[in-house]
Amino acid sequence: MRTFLFALGFGLGTALAPAMAADWLFGFAEKEAPVSDGGQQDAWGILPELTRELFDRLPGESLSMSAGPWIRMQRWVATGEIDGFVTYPSTERRDYALFSETPVYNIDFGYLVYRSDHPQRERLESAQSFDDLEGLVFIGQQGVEWERDNIPFSLKTILVGQLDTMMHLLARRQTGDFLVMPPEQAVAIARRLGYAGQIAYHPVDFIPNARIPFHVGLRRSHPETRMLIERIDEVLRSPDFNDSADRIVAGYR
Repeated sequence: MRTFLFALGFGLGTALAPAMAADWLFGFAEKEAPVSDGGQQDAWGILPELTRELFDRLPGESLSMSAGPWIRMQRWVATGEIDGFVTYPSTERRDYALFSETPVYNIDFGYLVYRSDHPQRERLESAQSFDDLEGLVFIGQQGVEWERDNIPFSLKTILVGQLDTMMHLLARRQTGDFLVMPPEQAVAIARRLGYAGQIAYHPVDFIPNARIPFHVGLRRSHPETRMLIERIDEVLRSPDFNDSADRIVAGYR
């Protein structure tokens, strides 16, 4: 889930035309499972499922969803070809989108992921700082700035290019001891690669900047954006929605 910091050609724009009849058309990143995936006509994953749950609580509003290359989805919100997305409200995105005050989802990197039969599992689960992990081998992904900024260089580290390779090294080759990864992502990768039941995870509170909030964003050019954002925030603050959101996310763990 590193590059989910989430081509369709002219044919996609044409295929999306019928969906524009819906009140609100949202775009999501493809190939970022379990956070989001899908195609021209629909999207699935954590963010699409949470968004549909949100709109189910907005009487009078309808929702259509599509997935595609994330750069293109962002550009289409900026140009008004689609109406919204769910993402981190960066300064650049705030120029063309109005965001909810309340996040719909927090991607939480505050977890250690390791083999369920790891001989030092107790040590991993009782760690109170990175110092307690000295001597263990961290498996990371090359080119990921978040890891470079938040994981100390003092740890023994193996860097590889692909998330699948990271999981193979952990679960099959056992050449590293732990990953730092959201549990939803770790579980999805492990299941797809045939390692279900072979990994475990544990939350820790010593990883800086571990929680990345994802907010609902609507294009500023839509005449009803400000009104709908106010309604969205009301729903996002409600206990009923948050209970449902917790169940949705738990289903991916």
